[in-house]
Amino acid sequence: MASLLTTTDLDGLGADAVRARDPRPYADELVSAVDEGRLADPEDAGYALSMAAEAREQAGDHDRAVELSARSVAAGAETLDAYWIRGGHAERLLRLGREDEGMAELATLRPLLLREPRAVRPISDALTENGRGEIAEQWLSAAMITMIEREERLTEGSEEQLDAADLVDELLGHRRTVRADLGLPPDEYDALVDEMDAAPDLVFLPEAEHTRLLAAQPDLADEFGRDWDAHRALVESELQAADAEGDALVVEVATPAMVAAMLDDTSDADPVGTALAWPPGRNDPCWCGSRTKYKKCCLPRGRVPRESAAPEPAPEPTPTPAPAPAASTSERVIRRGTGSRPRAR
Repeated sequence: MASLLTTTDLDGLGADAVRARDPRPYADELVSAVDEGRLADPEDAGYALSMAAEAREQAGDHDRAVELSARSVAAGAETLDAYWIRGGHAERLLRLGREDEGMAELATLRPLLLREPRAVRPISDALTENGRGEIAEQWLSAAMITMIEREERLTEGSEEQLDAADLVDELLGHRRTVRADLGLPPDEYDALVDEMDAAPDLVFLPEAEHTRLLAAQPDLADEFGRDWDAHRALVESELQAADAEGDALVVEVATPAMVAAMLDDTSDADPVGTALAWPPGRNDPCWCGSRTKYKKCCLPRGRVPRESAAPEPAPEPTPTPAPAPAASTSERVIRRGTGSRPRAR
């Protein structure tokens, strides 16, 4: 029995097809793997067929390429690759001169700009890669305005508001890229993206600043930790989680001036803190400033379940309906967004 093809195997076949003088045998192998059930993960069928379509297009078999591309859309409809596959199919139709079909496919995808962040780039790319940047800019701008207005109507910190904010960020970023490629001058929304890009991922409050912030605004305890021990445990948890995924977070250490600006709703000042160097060595002083070795201080803190670091809600004096659940730690903790400061999502 032939061994099953993993996603890595499919990646290799696709790469070999691009380099091959005759990519058709690779397309045939990809199709037969789907038809014969030789995929380690059946959800890779759409991906395999899309690569087969690309190989056939490269070989000049355009009708066969479109046929396989349409098959890939159906096969990948319920997978994580669905948006990329559909965007790629529309892009292929446009590239091969089947304008009416390609734009019709994109028209069915366009409503996703108001629902799904993962669909923004495939739709934008399908248009811009085929010389339709002006249309991409129009679509992204319209969706962005709609989603900004929708986000403003939602309850701050609710799951719906956070989802809307993620989509706004995606639209803003791709819109700026499209506008830059078109040679358009930056507008206020492009400037907002620059602000967001410059903002840190997290803010760490030294003990004195944490105490000062909560003394002035006790309602921020759920966001920044009810005490400094909880606060630094949350920061460590975020840092370790990102590191485990191969990401590096930009962490800003708050200064007294920065906390003052966070608390002053009327201030236009936007002082910045200092960048946190992370990770420290196991025997180095801990990043939190405790003067204890990292291995004996915050390193173990990120190894406990993330939920245990979250503050316990204060007991209600009388039975009342439970409040709506707060956003998860990774979505809301120590994010810079208090007072008049621009929010870093």
